[in-house]
Amino acid sequence: MYRMMFVLLVSIGLMACRGNDKVVGAWEINDVYRSTNMTPNPVTGQKVYVGPPINTMDANDTYEMYNLRSEVSAQGVKSYELLVLLTYYSPWRYYESASLLNTPSSTFKVVSREAGICDNRGCMFKELLSITLSDAFLKKQLDHGFQITLSSKTGVKTDLFVPAQYIKGYLKAVDGTSN
Repeated sequence: MYRMMFVLLVSIGLMACRGNDKVVGAWEINDVYRSTNMTPNPVTGQKVYVGPPINTMDANDTYEMYNLRSEVSAQGVKSYELLVLLTYYSPWRYYESASLLNTPSSTFKVVSREAGICDNRGCMFKELLSITLSDAFLKKQLDHGFQITLSSKTGVKTDLFVPAQYIKGYLKAVDGTSN
């Protein structure tokens, strides 16, 4: 009896401790589809789509929150970006570049930097970053997803993974398809 309970507790503990899995269930495609928000602009006819956030924590104690965002003009022209909010305790990191599939991204930009609350661990810092992506790039990643590596002036690297199922669900919402 005690052995069975021990094995059960160890199994549950191991499942809870596993890292961020790059395999995402197919059911999540529909979750992303339903969770993508669209805001129309009645004056310009433009629509803005914001995907649900992906939240992770890395080995450097960086809280990572990132999502896809796109704008669709009244003429149907689409632009995409990956928005990344990194929150951490330590001196400023000053993220300065991104590599997309091991290729430097020329569309990396810092949107904002903010110093927050300070306590005995230090001060909390936030950096909001943006990487422009193309429709063709996203459609190429529908089978495997993609990884992006963000690099800072202090040498800290942050790896983010956007799963294929997230991209599929998001593009379904932007394209207006339900299948």
